Amino acid sequence: MFFRKECIYLDAAATSRFKPKKVIRRISEELSHSANAGRGGHKASIHALECVEECRRRIAEMTGFENAILTKSCTEALNLALCGGEYTGEVLTDVFEHNSVLRPLERLKLKGVKVRYLSPADGVITTDLLKSNLTGKTSLVCIQEMSNVTGTIQPIDDLGDLLSSFGIPFLVDGAQSLGHTDCSYKGVTMLAGAGHKALHGMQGTGFLAVRNGVRLTPLIAGGTGTSSASLLQPKDIPEGFEAGTQNAQGFAGLAEGIVWTMKNKEKIRAATVRLSERLLKGLSAIEGVEVYSKAPNGVISFNVGEHSSSSVADTLDSEYSIAVRAGLHCAPLMHKFLGTFNRGAVRASVDWGNTDSDIDALLKAVREIARR
Repeated sequence: MFFRKECIYLDAAATSRFKPKKVIRRISEELSHSANAGRGGHKASIHALECVEECRRRIAEMTGFENAILTKSCTEALNLALCGGEYTGEVLTDVFEHNSVLRPLERLKLKGVKVRYLSPADGVITTDLLKSNLTGKTSLVCIQEMSNVTGTIQPIDDLGDLLSSFGIPFLVDGAQSLGHTDCSYKGVTMLAGAGHKALHGMQGTGFLAVRNGVRLTPLIAGGTGTSSASLLQPKDIPEGFEAGTQNAQGFAGLAEGIVWTMKNKEKIRAATVRLSERLLKGLSAIEGVEVYSKAPNGVISFNVGEHSSSSVADTLDSEYSIAVRAGLHCAPLMHKFLGTFNRGAVRASVDWGNTDSDIDALLKAVREIARR
């Protein structure tokens, strides 16, 4: 069902490597007769637009949102949600966030918006904690559903219900979680997603799902195929937020990836949990290894003795042909929280194409490195 290369790939939290053949075939087919989506009235352009709209429809079916703005990445989607909004007072977030949230928030600070960071000791944001930190000045709450460092999942539905009762907008970073969790997102105002991770699409695809009534300002101005007589960028969702040539082939592949992922979700999750539990148990049994993840959600971070995380990852790659990621994982506040800011951590993350032998090979390699 997938194309496997020579190395053992355990970096699915960065991007899924094992793409379903249906996704690869669909992208290849669309590349063979590509045209600009919605930028002409001829059949080829209309077909490309249909591919884009199919992706939008699949996102709506998966998330329950009425609208989806298609982007080149989850990073762009988060920037649009944060920098394209009109926020005053304060934004409430947490120390577990990715730089795709933290850095746009720094820009909001320059506009006078206050940012406060929650930091629960166990890494889980409860409704009680969130409620106790809400004030009359809270204009947005932004929370990552699944940590890209530890795999911890936040209770988004419960948090969303709380925020809905207060009428406070809720932005969720679903880059790591979409394709894994069963969240309804009922109380979420905006949901950012990445197409190339657990949804098994290609890189260069992402989206911001938004509720009816959300008002944003486009970050990019240019051709939209609509309101062409005006020199002002339209703010209609989604067209006004998708200036330029769209990645019709990529979004066609993402539509196929969403369908495949949702159909096989339970099997994927069962395999992810089983492999994660195998890895967590094995790492915990190796002397000198410190594990920072607790939940078997496919994302597991650890360190080996006094070795730097980068040296361990380099050794795994060069001597064992095992691909993992080391460093701060674009989440500096999380690593300060974990006490690993100066050395980072090694992150192994599994996908549906991984096997027991992949996990066993990593454990064998880590044992050997720990003895050095």
